[in-house]
Amino acid sequence: MTVRHVTVGYSDGTHKTMPVRPDQSILEVAEEHGVAIVNECQSGICGTCVATCTAGRYDMGRTEGLSDVERAARKILTCQTFAESDCEIELQYPVDDNAALLVSGDGVVTGVDMVSPGTAVLRVDVSAMAGTIGYRAGQFAQLQVPGSDQWRNYSYAHPADGGGELEFIIRLLPDGAMSNYLRDHAKQGDRIALRGSKGNFYLRPIVRPVVLVAGGTGLSAILAMAQSLPADPGQPVSLLYGVTSAEDLCKLDELEQLEHRVAGLQVHVTVARRDDDWSGRTGLVTDLLDEAMLAGGDADAYLCGPAAMVEATRTWLSANGFHRAGLYHEKFAASGAARRRTPARLDYSALDLAAVRRSGRGIAVVIGGSIAGIAAAKVCSDTFDRVIVLEKDDAHRRREGRPGAAQGWHLHHLLTAGQIELERFFPGIVDDMVREGAFKVDMAAQYRIRLGGTWKKPGTSDIEIVCAGRPLLEWCVRRRLDDEPRIDFRYESEVTDLVFDRATNAVIGVAVPGDGGEPEVIPAEFVLDASGKNTHVPEFLERIGIGAPEVEQDIINCFYSTMQHQVPPERQWQDKVMVICYAYRPYEDTYAAQYYTDSSRTILSTSLVAYNCYSPPRTVREFREFADLMPSPVIGENIDGLQPASPIYNFRYPNMLRLHYEKKRNLPRALLAVGDAYTSADPVSGLGMSLALKEVREMQLPLSKYGPTHRELPRKYYRTIAKMADTAWFVIREQNLRFNWLKDVDKKRPFYFGALTWYMDRLLELVHDDLDAYREFLAVVHLVKPPLAFMKPGIASRVIGKWARTRLSGQKTLIARNYENHTAPAEPADQLVTVSDLR
Repeated sequence: MTVRHVTVGYSDGTHKTMPVRPDQSILEVAEEHGVAIVNECQSGICGTCVATCTAGRYDMGRTEGLSDVERAARKILTCQTFAESDCEIELQYPVDDNAALLVSGDGVVTGVDMVSPGTAVLRVDVSAMAGTIGYRAGQFAQLQVPGSDQWRNYSYAHPADGGGELEFIIRLLPDGAMSNYLRDHAKQGDRIALRGSKGNFYLRPIVRPVVLVAGGTGLSAILAMAQSLPADPGQPVSLLYGVTSAEDLCKLDELEQLEHRVAGLQVHVTVARRDDDWSGRTGLVTDLLDEAMLAGGDADAYLCGPAAMVEATRTWLSANGFHRAGLYHEKFAASGAARRRTPARLDYSALDLAAVRRSGRGIAVVIGGSIAGIAAAKVCSDTFDRVIVLEKDDAHRRREGRPGAAQGWHLHHLLTAGQIELERFFPGIVDDMVREGAFKVDMAAQYRIRLGGTWKKPGTSDIEIVCAGRPLLEWCVRRRLDDEPRIDFRYESEVTDLVFDRATNAVIGVAVPGDGGEPEVIPAEFVLDASGKNTHVPEFLERIGIGAPEVEQDIINCFYSTMQHQVPPERQWQDKVMVICYAYRPYEDTYAAQYYTDSSRTILSTSLVAYNCYSPPRTVREFREFADLMPSPVIGENIDGLQPASPIYNFRYPNMLRLHYEKKRNLPRALLAVGDAYTSADPVSGLGMSLALKEVREMQLPLSKYGPTHRELPRKYYRTIAKMADTAWFVIREQNLRFNWLKDVDKKRPFYFGALTWYMDRLLELVHDDLDAYREFLAVVHLVKPPLAFMKPGIASRVIGKWARTRLSGQKTLIARNYENHTAPAEPADQLVTVSDLR
């Protein structure tokens, strides 16, 4: 096999060269060799692992985190890039001061305790390794089996304490590479290669009861979590530990000590097989679960153990109605980013299209499990006997974003128009969200908003907004489908193709990876694309000869960076739930928002946004420095002195896209797109979720009138939602086209653009002093009224009147006062700005 060499350069001048095989991504091999590359989603979406390839040939897979301009400038996402020759890449951070936190080297075996034929405890001295191995309790390291090229994942059995010895509880298989080594060959002094730390399984801030469930050697991660607990976690904690045979039990003394040290901790142990030497409980670990420890479902459960145990626990929770419980479990991966995978193409010669068509009758397939997809599934259940939702990520969680929705960690709110539609589909859903911790507040009273360089005074209005972390909002809607017998939700299912019947010009199903990698066909009478901005349906349409729709885009190079902090009671706001600093464009190109993730007010989420920005903050220090670049110093001051409660989550939004399906004349039957799969907007606008729900409503009406396969269905639907997209883009573009660096900005600005921006500035000044005008402003923002409401005589006369009075008095307008000494950035769109450039 041909081996290439990739040289990684850092901003401090350091260079590291590593061999890479054709089937390995650059990120994967970097992690193998301990070469630090900051990364997050590992799916080509968030943009965190971005680099510049200065020499060599390469191939990239998914690149949603890059714009066309960036790809042309040889920007790459290392998690998706495969070297086709020797390559050189450059990173924009130093080798030793970054957030990769990956340490690799050789440790020394100090001991192996054979607990039983099936369990061993391995201790490794890492004091001589370069760099300190840091990790969160619950994460794992990768150990190389001595004398082989095989690596295995093992959870740390204790919290990171800065000491020189690591401990792992390891399951021994009858014939496993590491198992055989530990049983037959391991001795003190052996050198063992190790790299770490990895994994998203770790203990989150404790805000409600916690249940820790360990099966067998899964105790390793669970024990580390329990040992990391403070003396008083503030909530009850239950630790459930189950093994097959009594001889496999280990660390019982440590568990007993923990029970005495940690207030509110209760340890329960069970053995599956009866044993004369065991006088405790017998049975499965799921037998230890009860309603009391789960607080009626208002609890967080952490599971670590065999796949069967994890699945059995999930099934128990679902069967007993504990859908509100947060569920966390580890999924070990081989190493780093996924290997290159090219999905197998459909072989139409082997398909019986008539049989597929017959099998699909009465079935609808929804691609994507976001709020748009969930709402669409509910609507489809009124028409179809069965609805299958295909979601590429794993299960929704109450407090966790989904990897494939990198924006899931950032600010989200549900506008009034969105609330109306969501209530139509799921009656009482907004009350559910509020019960689970979302805020429903008067936006005029509870939001502190900086407009035009000045903080807007609070007031009152009849516009109520629902805000919370996106995971909570999605989770509340998702669990409504649990009681829908016609809806089948399939996680970890990514669509790789459409099944198209040329004879009827209809989509009659989709393909997903099946056993052995061969495509599995899911027949359907109707297919709805709700897979988001990064949809692959246009590619599928191109492949089957229909052709992709015309694409319109604005390249905005927007980078979101979000971090959560714990807020003590004395620092919690009582007079507001949200602080927003809008950028006054073109003079400001940063935006910030701070909000509580739920009504407990214990976690403050801070989202920092920069336009025309390339490199996000990757460390706590960089995040705080980035906060200083926001329009107001208040943002940084609000997080000073608070303890971080999360990593830094970055999300790259290179462009806002619009797919003009309404312009296509050969639309296939039985296929529609909704939400960001049709049109996406600048996420700062906050329109996306509500606009998608309005589109689902517009789909519901013609679907019930025409049926799923009628040729008029796509035409009527797209004509209607195109008008909605026109309105949304008009509002958003009025702001984005103010940036002189936007690609082709002069061509995109309408002839009346100058007059429009002048009027909108004067309106912005009016709403600071005129509460009625502010209420009208909020009604338009919430999609309750159209933008033309700004031009009504009653509003227009007050806008012009305020401006005229200001000028006649010889005073400057509010915006003129705030920005008279500012200059607008005018970088060309191909000159990509980094955070350090903004300082």
